Amino acid sequence: QPSGGAPPVVAVVVTRDLGPWLEDALSALDVQDYPSLSILVIDASSADDLTPRVAAVAPGAYVRRLAEGIGYAGAANEVLTVVVGASHFLLCHDDVAPDPDALRQLVEEAFRSNAGIVGPKFVDWHRPERLMAVGLGVDKLASAASVVEPGELDQEQYDAVRDVFAVSGACLLVRADLFASLGGFTEVLGGTGEDVELCWRAQIAGARVVVCPAARVRHLEAGHQGLRSDGPDRGLEARNRLRIVLTCYGIVHLIRVLPQAMVLGAAEAVYSLVTGDVGHARAVNRAWTWNLRHLGDI
Repeated sequence: QPSGGAPPVVAVVVTRDLGPWLEDALSALDVQDYPSLSILVIDASSADDLTPRVAAVAPGAYVRRLAEGIGYAGAANEVLTVVVGASHFLLCHDDVAPDPDALRQLVEEAFRSNAGIVGPKFVDWHRPERLMAVGLGVDKLASAASVVEPGELDQEQYDAVRDVFAVSGACLLVRADLFASLGGFTEVLGGTGEDVELCWRAQIAGARVVVCPAARVRHLEAGHQGLRSDGPDRGLEARNRLRIVLTCYGIVHLIRVLPQAMVLGAAEAVYSLVTGDVGHARAVNRAWTWNLRHLGDI
C-alpha cells in the first residue's frame, strides 16, 4: 500500500545460484529512503533455497522460486503475474547496490520528466568514483555502448538528466502499466539485449527513456568478471542484435537497414575466418540461420 502518498514501487531482484554479493544488494534495497517500496526476489531455480539468506538481510522481502531455470527476461516478467497495483517496477540484477536515495531520485525524475523508463548512473562496485554507464547509445544494428569510457573518473561531467536511447537492464525503473502493455521483456532474448529491445519498443509506443545520474548504483558485473557461469555469450549477442533489428524497425526502414546488416555480417564472418576466430564466424552464421528459422515469431 502507498505510504505517505508515495506511489507504490516493487523492486524485482532476479537471481540464480548467486554469489556472496546478494546480501550487499538486498541490504542496499532494504535501506532505501523511499517510503513505499516492496522487494520481490525471483529465484530462477537455484540449486539451494535462498530464502534464509534473503530473510537475514531483508526480512520484509518476498521470495518466488521458479521450478525451472529461465533467462533473466522470463524471470523478471514473473512480476506481471504476481503483482497488482504497483506504480513502477525497479528491475534489478542481483549484483547491483543502489545508494540509499537512488529509488527516490528515479521515481521523482520519472514523474518530473513524464518518462516511461528511467535509468541510474552506474559506478564500479569496488571503486564507486569510477563510472561504468550513464545511459546507453545504440547504433542502427542494435549494438549498445556506454557513453562513458570504462573506468572514467566521475567528476559530475554526465550529471545532467537527458533522454537516451536505452538504459542498462541491470537496474532500471519502468512504469508498471507500460511494462505490462509491452508484454514485459521479450523472453526469447534471455538475458542479452533485452534492455535495449525494451527501451526501443517503449519509444515506439511513445514513452520517453531518460537517465537520472543523481541516482547512483554500484554494479559488480559478476558475469563479465567471471564470478559465475552465465558470462557473455558472443553467439547469443549476435543472434539477439539481429532479432532486435528485425523486430523493432518498420518495413520501410528495414528495407534500408537489413542489406547493411547482411553486408556487415558477411564481412565480420570473413574477417573472423582470416584472423582464425572460427568460433565467432560460426556465431555470425548461426545468428542469421536462427532468425530466418524464427521469422514467423516476429
